[in-house]
Amino acid sequence: MKKIIQRILLLLALVVLCPVWLGARVTLPPAFSDNMVLQQKTTFELTGHALPNSVVTVRPGWSRNILKTHSDGEGRWSVTLTTPKAGGPYNIYFTDEEDLLTLSNVMCGEVWFCSGQSNMEMPVIGWGKVLNYEEEAANANYPKIRLYQVKRNIPLAPTDEAESNLGGWQECTPKTVANFSALAYFFARELWQHLGIPVGVIDSSWGGTSAEAWISAEAMEGVVDFKEHMQMMRENNYDADRLMECYEKQQEEFQEAFKNADPGLASECTPWFNEDIDDSAWKPLAVPGLWAGKLGSFDGTLWMRREVIIDAEQAGKDLNLDMGIIDDNDICWWNGVCVGMTEGWMAHRNYVVPGNLVREGKNLLVCRIEDTGADGGIRGDVTFPGVWKYRIGYDRSQLAPQRIPMQRPKNDPNYPTVLYNGMVHPFIHFPIQGCIWYQGYNNVGRAAQYESLMQTLITDWRARFDRPDMPFYIVQLANYLKHYDLQPDSEWALLREAQSDALHMKNVGVATIIDIGDANDIHPKNKQEVGRRMAAMALHDVYGKKKLPCSAPVYAWNEVKDGAMRIHFSRPSGSEPFLQDADLPGFIIAGADREWHVAEAYTDGDVVVVSSPDVDVPLAVRYGWADNPECTLRTASGFHVSPFRTDRW
Repeated sequence: MKKIIQRILLLLALVVLCPVWLGARVTLPPAFSDNMVLQQKTTFELTGHALPNSVVTVRPGWSRNILKTHSDGEGRWSVTLTTPKAGGPYNIYFTDEEDLLTLSNVMCGEVWFCSGQSNMEMPVIGWGKVLNYEEEAANANYPKIRLYQVKRNIPLAPTDEAESNLGGWQECTPKTVANFSALAYFFARELWQHLGIPVGVIDSSWGGTSAEAWISAEAMEGVVDFKEHMQMMRENNYDADRLMECYEKQQEEFQEAFKNADPGLASECTPWFNEDIDDSAWKPLAVPGLWAGKLGSFDGTLWMRREVIIDAEQAGKDLNLDMGIIDDNDICWWNGVCVGMTEGWMAHRNYVVPGNLVREGKNLLVCRIEDTGADGGIRGDVTFPGVWKYRIGYDRSQLAPQRIPMQRPKNDPNYPTVLYNGMVHPFIHFPIQGCIWYQGYNNVGRAAQYESLMQTLITDWRARFDRPDMPFYIVQLANYLKHYDLQPDSEWALLREAQSDALHMKNVGVATIIDIGDANDIHPKNKQEVGRRMAAMALHDVYGKKKLPCSAPVYAWNEVKDGAMRIHFSRPSGSEPFLQDADLPGFIIAGADREWHVAEAYTDGDVVVVSSPDVDVPLAVRYGWADNPECTLRTASGFHVSPFRTDRW
């Protein structure tokens, strides 16, 4: 009898201690797994599946309370959980009267949702290899930092499922962090080092993606530029096959409209790449440069020509032709012969002109650029910069039967709403503290639109997570591409401004990293400093570390005095005074003629004085207004003033 009782007790112990009962019918969303961190001191609805019409019992390890609920006819159930203050580890037990599911090693602490494109995705090692990556990975032993990496998914309708590339939540180790978001990890490490409590970070990112893909369909309905597209999606019930039919039909209509539309390639005329073309009526356009502010919202083909003088030494030799990054597609001719063509708005163009085409004296370089949407033009270093001549081939707005964005509804991570559906929506019932966001490169050239998209995204996510004032921190785009002292038409500067415009929203912060970019790498390696600056805002704003600096002064107003413009700044909570500097680069200045000049600038306490001998009465000043500006206006803790402008020209 005694042996029988012992066996029964042993079986009961196995039932209680077994992490997952084999064949368990109790299931939870993938984000609820062993090793997870639950947001401390919060109440939320936990849902799952069990045997239909059964009693589901939940026993959280931090409480003596046993919670009971009933599953419906399809096995769905929900229960309200309240988490304690930071601590753990805990087990959570679930049973539906037949089967037992146990979640083990669960912590309560702080949870942050980390999202965006490739600079958020960039791993510690993997393809990213951050600064000192080998040492960083080797030292990444933080068992109370937990990692969840969302598997890529792009459904056309919201889903509740989001698998993890790591097989669920994992403790932070050299192995698990290797291919995990470096920024999310460094952000979590900063929080852990200051707070000493468990931190969970959810890495939901996808390189090369646009903001509109991360916003819900309901919210996108309100974004002016996408109303027609969203209406089309709604009318077709978000069905991939029906939307694909619409796409293919639109493509046929566009191709028919564009057929023989470009007079530069018309068979009955002399092609515009020919040397004999009279280009005296063609207009001037600076290269490199984008078309914003020069050609309006033009989409279509633009022909560009310039004369190139070759000396006797170079004549007859192969010539390396760098055409920079062209948005979107191009064909280049040298003396009437095609020397290269490329498709893709982010591809760098490097062509070779055969020596037999390179003659002494005058040569003709022609480039036909096709822009399919947003802004177009040439960015970065080019072999022959300066003023070119241009002529429009065809204008899509005059030919296209409609203006709905032409994107494939299948297998395209930039299709509106799909990333929200597959990589954000599954977490809206998972309690979090806030979000960090690093994205924007894919929207360069659409700054005015991005302002609306970014603020719509923040509002949308706060509504979905049911946290109206949820902290949301943005990484502003870093400096990138060739440095110019004078670049008032910079599209990168406009996008940074659109990011900063979100600061008028409550509990939104922007980390300026205008000093740690790389002219030749869109993925700067110093993600440690980005993580520090992002975490500083959270520590100050959310966790009450009010003595911890987290930002720089912000441009407020200006006055003109003695031929100079005196720039005044506000000091938000957490900001410090400037470091005093008698020679500040990065400022440009203009007068009534709106001609920009490189300016001289220096600090005078909390004021920056800007002037130029070429401008008697300054009317406008810009700071950091270039793709890759030199910026040194900062505080003692290394927080840089965000690029700004006093004008809206």
